[in-house]
Amino acid sequence: MTALAEYLIALALVALLGLLANPWMVWMPTPALMAAVLFVAILVALYAGFVYRERAADERDALHRALAGRAAFLTALALLTLALIYQGATHAIDPFIPATLAATILAKLVARAWASRRN
Repeated sequence: MTALAEYLIALALVALLGLLANPWMVWMPTPALMAAVLFVAILVALYAGFVYRERAADERDALHRALAGRAAFLTALALLTLALIYQGATHAIDPFIPATLAATILAKLVARAWASRRN
């Protein structure tokens, strides 16, 4: 698949996630919602395949990929922290928020340790 396919899958995923967020409170009956969740799961799996298979061609490309990964990590960390603060203020913390935050941080630590031992 080409880089265009990667971008199209990423854009479709973001659009579908936006619809699942139900910003206009008009979202769907349960069967349509379940179908949308299924499509999100499929698109996430496809996108993860692109991320897993990507290889740097040279040092500059490796730097660009590292910077993109860092930006994605910090964005996820910031948004999960904001969600945790908001839910803490409303006294309704969804257990998936701190679990995802912890998993993200642990994955970063494990990947860093693995990369250090490998190189």
